[in-house]
Parts: sequence; structure tokens; C-alpha cells
Amino acid sequence: MDFRKLEYFIAAVEHGSFTKAAQECFVSQTAMSQQMAAMEQELDFQLFDRSGYRPTLTLAGKAFYEASKRIIEDYEQAVIKAKALKNGFSGSLRIGVSGPVEKRFLPEVLSKFVARHPEVNLELYELSFRKLSEKIRNNEIDIMFGLANEIQTYPQIEITTLFTSTLCVIVSTSHPWHDRYEIYGNELKSEKLIIFSKTYGPKYHDSFFRSCEQDGFEPNVIKEVDNFDEMILLVSANKGIAIISEEVLTEASGIHRIKLIETHHHSEFCMARNKNDDNPLIDEFMQLIIKKSKEGASA
Repeated sequence: MDFRKLEYFIAAVEHGSFTKAAQECFVSQTAMSQQMAAMEQELDFQLFDRSGYRPTLTLAGKAFYEASKRIIEDYEQAVIKAKALKNGFSGSLRIGVSGPVEKRFLPEVLSKFVARHPEVNLELYELSFRKLSEKIRNNEIDIMFGLANEIQTYPQIEITTLFTSTLCVIVSTSHPWHDRYEIYGNELKSEKLIIFSKTYGPKYHDSFFRSCEQDGFEPNVIKEVDNFDEMILLVSANKGIAIISEEVLTEASGIHRIKLIETHHHSEFCMARNKNDDNPLIDEFMQLIIKKSKEGASA
């Protein structure tokens, strides 16, 4: 059976008339009727009930109609993707970012990617870990960056760890610890802590409290924030201290960083995709990110 017969069949079903389907397909009504009869003979079951004024689908015909539509749609998508591979990629790539980490390497990778594929439309989304996790699970973005523990529990998500973060404590330059360079995890028990909210990253939030418990204390959280900038401002104003990945920090006035040692707090920064997302642009972009990540690790 060829695709032309399937297209004739779909047209006949959607128009509810062999005559109208024949007009759309630029064949005679007789030829259309013959094609449908030949298809039924080939399949060895009846597609249409012709006892009424208009042909209607049999139960088997309904099932075959739904399957036929999927076959045609898959074929059309396959042709589009094959042409894209032959002629150079086209289409769009949707990228989700969560904060300042990506800004350290993403601009260079984006520049290289756009130079290779100027026709590709890049869509960037800066959202919380929670919202990015929802979007990647629902195939609303193609690639996301964030903390591994926010998404590693979902079986349809493929994770590539880019690096394990070096954690540090940030304090105000007017804080008593402003001249320290190392601090033990259990020393944080007497401090006022500023952390990211459960709305921003629910699994990060749970992991934070669990790690403090493993370090031997219950954290005194005085403020939960929804973005990195708010955390930095509060710390610089000496409203509390925070644990953060060293990789996200730039030189910020009023902030002193202290290496965090002997702690259960840990953080892996990753890139993720949905295994069901077959956008052909994803693999090439991910390879560029991995290469850049390795260059940074060896620098």
C-alpha cells in the first residue's frame, strides 16, 4: 500500500463523501471509489459501511483512520527533519536557564551555534528550577540548565552533569567572619541563613534542610528568596549569610566568600533534555556545551 491510497482514504473520511474527496485529490469520483474498494480488498476488512446515503466508517475503519493519520504525520515530519539535516538545520531551539551560572559559558556557545546555523530561532527562558523542570517534562523547552537534584527523579529526563559545584559561604564584609577563608559545615548552626525558597527549587530546598541535619544542626533560616540578586543584596546588607556555588559568584561589593569544608551540602550543575524530544538541533548544541564545560574544567 502506498501513501497516496492513505491520503485518499483520509480525505474520504474527513469530507464524508467520495465525490468531495475526489475533487480535493484531483481524481474522478469513480477512481476514488475504486481506490477505496481496492484498499479494502488489500486489507481484507471493510473500511466503510455503504448502506446509507453517505459512506460511514466501520469500527475497523475508525481504528485504521486514526493509525493512517499518524503514519502520514510521521512521514511528513521525517521528510522535514531529513531536509533539515541535508540543507543545514532550521527551526527553533528552546533553552531554559535558571541563573548566573549559565551566563559564564552560554554566550560563547550561543555565538558559535548561531554562526553555524543563522536560520535557527533561539528562544531563551529564565525561570526558577521548579518551572524549568515542569517545562522540560512537558516538552515545552528543549534544553534546560540547573541543579541535578531538581530533575533527576523523572525517568523521561536525560541528565548530563557539567560539573560538581564548589560550595562557599558568603557573608557581608562587616560580618565577624569577613577575614576567614575556610569554615566547617557545623559552624553554621548559630548563624542566620538566607536560602532559595521552595517555590524556586523544591528539591533544592528539601536537600538544604536534610544536609544541615546531617551536619548536626537545625538551620536558622530567616529569609527565603526567589532569585540570586535578592540573596546577594541581603547578604551584603549583613541580614544573614548564605551557602552558594562559587561558580555563580562574580565580584560583588560588600561580599566575602569562605570555602565550605566538611559538610554534607553538595550541588551538581547539569544540562537536561526530554528523551521524547526529537528536535535534531539538541544533540549538536549539547555537544558544544559539553566541550565548553570540559575546557573550563581543564583551565
